[in-house]
Amino acid sequence: MNVKKFKNLNVAMSLLLLSACFDDNNDTACTAPTYNNDGSLLQLDYLNCYTPQDMHSAYELNTLYDMNLTGNDMTIVIHDAYGSPTAEEDFTVFHNAFFPNRDIPEFKQIYPSGMPSEDGDWEGEISLDIQWSHAIAPDANIHLISTLDNSFEYMLIGIEYIVDNYPPGTVVSMSWGANETDYSDEELAGFEAAFKTGTENGITFFASSGDEGSNDGADVLMTDYPASSPYVTAVGGTFLQYGWEWVPLSNNYLTDSDETNYDYFNFKKDLMFRLETPWNESWLSWASGGGSSTLFDIPEWQSSVADHIYAQSGSGRGIPDLAWNASAMGGVLVYDVGNWEVWTGTSAASPQIAGLFALINQYLAEQGMDYVAHLNPWLYQIDDDTAFNDILPVSQGTVLAGEQVNNQTFEYLDDGTLVYSDVPGYPTTEGWDMTTGFGSPRGKNFLDALVTVMSENN
Repeated sequence: MNVKKFKNLNVAMSLLLLSACFDDNNDTACTAPTYNNDGSLLQLDYLNCYTPQDMHSAYELNTLYDMNLTGNDMTIVIHDAYGSPTAEEDFTVFHNAFFPNRDIPEFKQIYPSGMPSEDGDWEGEISLDIQWSHAIAPDANIHLISTLDNSFEYMLIGIEYIVDNYPPGTVVSMSWGANETDYSDEELAGFEAAFKTGTENGITFFASSGDEGSNDGADVLMTDYPASSPYVTAVGGTFLQYGWEWVPLSNNYLTDSDETNYDYFNFKKDLMFRLETPWNESWLSWASGGGSSTLFDIPEWQSSVADHIYAQSGSGRGIPDLAWNASAMGGVLVYDVGNWEVWTGTSAASPQIAGLFALINQYLAEQGMDYVAHLNPWLYQIDDDTAFNDILPVSQGTVLAGEQVNNQTFEYLDDGTLVYSDVPGYPTTEGWDMTTGFGSPRGKNFLDALVTVMSENN
């Protein structure tokens, strides 16, 4: 069974016939740092894109780097399928583009179930996960666990390999998932046993909450697993506008002649501007995954938000727990198989959060404290409004597409009219909610708040 949900912006954008992205115009929203193998230069004149340094500033991470927290002696494990023959080469190009004055950390690709006999087309996903965990923790070791294929059987083998072979302090990012209803009881039991043992052994697991809003691609409210596992920290998506502001003037992303409609992507540059909203992009019909699990009851450690879950007609574990930028109109630069591309989705959010926790575990080790291990019980004890960027509803521009208020996905009717899908979403509210969790962590403020909770409950 296929558990992959692709977050490749290039695939989504192929419908737009974006040959104009490769031009000689220097007045662009996004320009790659180096040329592609074929000598072309990726330039996008209406989509913004982010570098690692942009994320460092946007999420207040530079204070952590000033403390020499770079992930040194820590290991980030990326769990994917099929593997990539160009992963290390692509990683090296990315590193040299953004961190030319730093030594490149250890990179390993491990095949616990044997070398794949087929190409599952996960190379781009793998490049995204590796490069953007590295972007946040530039000195952490990066180990890629590549399974034979993306069936539940082999994905579980990958998790069990991690649990059996990695020490306390390891952080794991999983940018994959499937509807909770797709798993058998036996499969769920296997995953849950592995995640439980892993957290008891000092490992922290992160998973993308999904890119298809409150219905997770189904016709009813649905959440994604493994994000919904109580032993996994679910990472949702936000729409970060940093240095620019989106001002949509049209609901349609294509003109009548199927060309890019610049009124939809209309933005204005403002280097001092920072806004982080719920992630809900109508042109892709993508939004932050989240909701109430049908498999797991509300854990004791989530009791502080139980009333919110009940108020939204839920009765199970609520996700996501945290969030990070996942937008396409402000995607991240990835070097994949010789080309610079812009990628998006909660696939971009999970590895970045994992990178942050490599920094945090480094700090804890230096202070003689235990590693984070099972994060969720600590996370829901934090009572510090300055620890998070609380994500609130916003309406931008003059059209429906600019309503960034929940994770009810948009859809286009045959006549081009934009409407909400039939499955309702979860409103974004002050504090924790089932679209963006607590919001995005704020650098040292988040570190201090987490350390306080861990120290008080040692």
